Amino acid sequence: MSAKITKLGLFIWALASLFFLYEFFLQVFQSTVASQIMQELHIDASSYAIMTAAYFLPYSLMQIPVGILADKFGAHLLLTLSAASCSLGVFGFSLTHHFNTAVIARLFMGLGAASAYVCLLLLAMNWFPKRHFAFMIGMANLIGSTGPFLAGGPLSYLLTLFNNNWRLILLCISGSGAILAICIGLFVRNNPTRNREEIIHLDPYAEPLRIKLKKLITNKQVWNIGLVSCLLYISLPLLGAYWGTGYLQARGLSRTHAASLSSTLWIGYALGAPLIGKFSDSIKRRKTPLLISSLIGLIASIFILTPPIQNPFFFAPLLSLIGFASSGITPGYATISEHVPKNLQATSLGFNNSFITFGAAIIPPIISLLIDYGVAANTYDYTVSNFLHGLFLMPIFYALALLFTLFGIKETYCRSQHEIVEAQMS
Repeated sequence: MSAKITKLGLFIWALASLFFLYEFFLQVFQSTVASQIMQELHIDASSYAIMTAAYFLPYSLMQIPVGILADKFGAHLLLTLSAASCSLGVFGFSLTHHFNTAVIARLFMGLGAASAYVCLLLLAMNWFPKRHFAFMIGMANLIGSTGPFLAGGPLSYLLTLFNNNWRLILLCISGSGAILAICIGLFVRNNPTRNREEIIHLDPYAEPLRIKLKKLITNKQVWNIGLVSCLLYISLPLLGAYWGTGYLQARGLSRTHAASLSSTLWIGYALGAPLIGKFSDSIKRRKTPLLISSLIGLIASIFILTPPIQNPFFFAPLLSLIGFASSGITPGYATISEHVPKNLQATSLGFNNSFITFGAAIIPPIISLLIDYGVAANTYDYTVSNFLHGLFLMPIFYALALLFTLFGIKETYCRSQHEIVEAQMS
């Protein structure tokens, strides 16, 4: 932990935050060019969803292992290799004309992106005073959330500017990722050398990983919180990375307007994460913000599927509310860490993140199968009715989150439950 903020520390943090933005962009960019990709690769909605999910699968599975790798080799090496992997994946995706190679390219993107947040966390811990840690992470989340925003309206505008040549745009994006990898390799350092003895690391070696996982999987609260977090979050990638732009186009919007409105999802998420976290800390409750997030998501998702008016910009506040509801995972992370012993907190956070991203990998393809139901082969213009065949599950997800929060999660009052048990026993 550095004793003061330095220019080098800010520069290193900025590079790591830019990579966080980059990987967030890669999560969702294909939603803006979905119709072109499906036509050029000759795939249907379910195949498209599998290709998109190929990003989230390695991302989710690597959340716990990547913490171990970062602790062993440092953020510098891992971030450099990760940025190179993402750049290589985008490069391959821009050139492919086949479904299988597109899936492989997305796997490379997801594999590289998996380390972005963990490494950013380690660098912030090492390069900034403890009193600034939460603020720097909050700012990084805000910067990272602009990635999906750029993947919406701005990317759609570029497509119009370049006559829908999405391959050329992706080549440029791949090049920017390569430049970012070089900059990270040249300038990022794991910690300030002069304060080496003061550096704080996440320590996954306090116990063997199998012991930690065994303790986690036998903790019922861990599963309930992970499930609620997944249910709250799933509509964000479903609309932001898979079908948001397509659904709004089916509602009569142009691609540029649809993509721009889809970006409001991430604005709601970016603003909601710090606000709902601060609200939870202020009232000393965890369940209340989870319940509010579930209720907001339930109402907003119902109105998105059955809009009472046809003004297209009616969707902007609703999509923002969906993003805000998804930011309910913020107190979810705090809750899960308070239900486990201190030496399991880092592992529990990785477990929760894995739960969330694994849901983003497997649930949307299932919904896409429902969207595909009754659609003729080689048809790429989906109707509102087609989308509703699958998207009707969104309100159900939020309703389940509401129920599981009410009856499955125990209130922690913002305190470690493990410490309370110890105090009672003594």
